[in-house]
Amino acid sequence: MQEQVAVEKTPLVPENGEDFDLIVIGAGPAGMAASVGAGRARLKTLVIDKALPGGQATTSYRVYNYLGFPGGILGSDLAVQMEEHMNMHNIYYTCEAVDDLVNVGPQEKAVKTALGHIYKSKAIIIAVGLEPKMINSTFERQFLGRGISYYAQCDGESYRDKDVAVIGGGNCACYAAEYLSEFVNRLYLVHGSDDIKAVKNLREKVFSNPKIDILWNTEMVDVFGLDHLEKIKLLNHSTQQHTWLDVKAAFVYVGRKPPEDILSLELDVDEDGYIVTDEYMRTNIPGIYAAGDIRVKQIRQIVTAVSDGMIAAVNVERDIFR
Repeated sequence: MQEQVAVEKTPLVPENGEDFDLIVIGAGPAGMAASVGAGRARLKTLVIDKALPGGQATTSYRVYNYLGFPGGILGSDLAVQMEEHMNMHNIYYTCEAVDDLVNVGPQEKAVKTALGHIYKSKAIIIAVGLEPKMINSTFERQFLGRGISYYAQCDGESYRDKDVAVIGGGNCACYAAEYLSEFVNRLYLVHGSDDIKAVKNLREKVFSNPKIDILWNTEMVDVFGLDHLEKIKLLNHSTQQHTWLDVKAAFVYVGRKPPEDILSLELDVDEDGYIVTDEYMRTNIPGIYAAGDIRVKQIRQIVTAVSDGMIAAVNVERDIFR
């Protein structure tokens, strides 16, 4: 018997007021995995995201811990393959920002978007992911897009052969530093602690990279520039001394947090704003599920987001359509 080959389809476009079995809010790895699970269950599914599919995976340089890619894979390439997999099913997709959930009842819920569209559904999976933490300074907002960035993968090429800084000392900061070091002239990793909080092999890569200088116990407290960032002001906590560093960009990686305006629903969240679910991805509101980095969990990686999304989709089908 000849083996059937899955063919990628073009995502279907929803109409205002259209009814669905499931709406997935977010098109990162969790949201795309949920849509694949729902598509396999033949649920009429709509995915809504304010950006193109991929989520944080598109901003990751290289992913080394995703099963099946022992040599690693570029985050952008992994996101494209996930999108292609999603498009093999009859999935509806719309690029819109979600304003809120309205008319949330036991049998039907409705999603309202910033364009004023309403989409109805029997179940909803919230997979909106996290957003970068800001330093919350005036200069940060002033120079955003003019030397201050949160996405090395998107903006890094603009600083080829320049000196740049990465602010932070966790996994994301170290991945960004490793990526940027391939084409910048010099990179300064500005870290407010005396220890890099990244996995061992990543720490070793950063420590051994001749292009990377680590500035310990140091924070960025100001910047200077006319039309574009030209230098940053640093404070060393050990010596209390201020210094200016000539760099053309500062990539901020000081953590991620749940969106502040996620939804007006009375969802159970923890003290940091992460959505509380059970092991089946159910929230405290029947018919509403959460998956991926937005929910309370121990490990936030692409592989665990994919797992969450699939578990949520399976339980939507079991809870509502059986």
